[in-house]
Amino acid sequence: MSSGDTQIPDSSENDSNASGGILATVVPDFIRRNFALKFGIVLFVMALSVGLIGLAATEQVKDYTEQQVLSDYENAAAQEADILSQWVDRNRLSTQFVSSDDVWASSDTEDINIELNNRKAALSADAADIHLVERNAGQSQVVASTSNSQVLTNSALESTSRAWLTGANFETASDVAVSDVYQTNSGPVVGFASPVDASQNRYILIEYSLDEIANSLQGNNRAEGGFTQVVNGSAVVMIDEPRDGSRGLGENMLQSYSSNSPATEPIDAADDLRSSEQQSGVTADMPATDVLNERYTVGYAPIQGTDWVVLVHAPNSAVFGFVQNVQQYGLIGTALMVLLIAGVGAILGYNTATSIDRLTRKTDQMRQGNLDVEIATSRIDNIGRLYSGFADMRDALKQQINEAERAQKEAEVSRAEALEVNKYLQKKAEEFSDVMEETAAGNLTERMATDGENESMDRIASEFNGMVDELEKTIGQLNSFADEVAESGDVVLSSAESVRDASEQVAESTQKISDDAYDQKDRLATISEDLDTLVDTLEELEADNPDIDLGDSLERFRTVATTLQSAAETSDQMMAETQTVAGAAEEQAAELNEVSSRAEQLKRYAKPLGDILNRFETEAEHEFVFSGGPSQSLGEEEEE
Repeated sequence: MSSGDTQIPDSSENDSNASGGILATVVPDFIRRNFALKFGIVLFVMALSVGLIGLAATEQVKDYTEQQVLSDYENAAAQEADILSQWVDRNRLSTQFVSSDDVWASSDTEDINIELNNRKAALSADAADIHLVERNAGQSQVVASTSNSQVLTNSALESTSRAWLTGANFETASDVAVSDVYQTNSGPVVGFASPVDASQNRYILIEYSLDEIANSLQGNNRAEGGFTQVVNGSAVVMIDEPRDGSRGLGENMLQSYSSNSPATEPIDAADDLRSSEQQSGVTADMPATDVLNERYTVGYAPIQGTDWVVLVHAPNSAVFGFVQNVQQYGLIGTALMVLLIAGVGAILGYNTATSIDRLTRKTDQMRQGNLDVEIATSRIDNIGRLYSGFADMRDALKQQINEAERAQKEAEVSRAEALEVNKYLQKKAEEFSDVMEETAAGNLTERMATDGENESMDRIASEFNGMVDELEKTIGQLNSFADEVAESGDVVLSSAESVRDASEQVAESTQKISDDAYDQKDRLATISEDLDTLVDTLEELEADNPDIDLGDSLERFRTVATTLQSAAETSDQMMAETQTVAGAAEEQAAELNEVSSRAEQLKRYAKPLGDILNRFETEAEHEFVFSGGPSQSLGEEEEE
């Protein structure tokens, strides 16, 4: 690919950036290059994941449902065992309550029969008969009964189905003996016997029918083909629920539960629960036996106070039918979900792969330089936006290429103009260089020419010309100033000599005046002292000679003395001023010496400066005339 070709980002680079570079190092290149293959693999992984998740979820739901079903059967066994236990406890209490009446100790058989019927009417509907039994000499017989059978009255119990009572052992009057199920004229019953409190050898026997309690069993209602049985410790069926769903008792009453030992295992397991906190249990999968001709589930629970066990049966096909349906529906749903994902994914993948392949072909054409290729799609999803993005990129590339070509043409024109400008600038630079060389050599008459072609160059020329004009003026002024300085130095030196001579004369005159003032001061002081002495003498004379009047003379002498004193003081002031004038004259002489030294230096420097400035060639109109200075001032003074 040439450097001018448009670069299209490689999808593998985007994949590498998206996956953090990990998948790029693991996935083979032939997979990474093929979107359809990648999409198919992802789709397969998704379908496989959904399938595995569906299978796992279905299995979990199946297990959960199965556990719920087993728990339901375990609870059902416990509930029915609890119902039977309550039924036994109720009948125990009823029997104990009836046996506590003193009437049973009476010998009046008629009254006893009446009371027995009254008590039966007061009991629950399932109370079949009440018998008063008397035991004498190891033999038991019915004394009175609510039964209409004449054979029963005054006959020995040992010869009837009630013979179990002869073996009953009562330790206290409140004890109640419970029999297994036995047949009577009223049908299968369970006998409850309790000693009469007012008698030592009489017992109340109440027989309860099983029809009502059998109707409370719900094994058949829980599952099709299900049933509940109550079995005693000898594996004999005490209560059998009809398997056809009818009310009453089943046909297996008082028959052996099963002749197969595996079938009796739930009975043993229920007996083991009597000493455990657990109330019930369940066996999920029992083999087909004479109990059921197919595999079945059985829930079991002991009935407290008896050796009976409740067994709730149901075929596995009915128990786990719902579970199997759940599993089947779960598998079907999982399969449908996998097929749906595969189908939808295949459709989406095919459409997406087709669109991407079409876009890839168009981008290849763009890469080869064909920017007129049509990039359009009816899709409005990410692929559609990708098409729009490539179309925008194509248009942008075309615009950029057009702009680049236009910019190239403009650059060529600008390059030609720049060459012309460079030539012009080089020419002007050479001209300016020549002028600057002349100026540097001292010729200040040269100027840079302006032609109006380039504003910057004209501005440089104007500024340079202005600078040279100012420089020419400055040099002219400095030249004139140097001449004036040299001339003024001579004048200052001459004036300084004259002033120095005058200052020396002033100093000498001042000194002479000072000396004369000192002499005059001494003379005045002497005269003043003499006058003072004379005045003192005259005053003493006037004092010694009162006749002599010297007042006017003394006054005049005093006036003269005062005048002389004032003159002496004036002489002191004049001497001080004379000293001041002398000091000023000396200072002026010193300053004049400094001025003379400065003038000598200026005169020495002015000549070399003038020589240097004379090297510059300037126009005459730029010469500078010094407007003032020491020579002019001195001339004015001389004219005055």
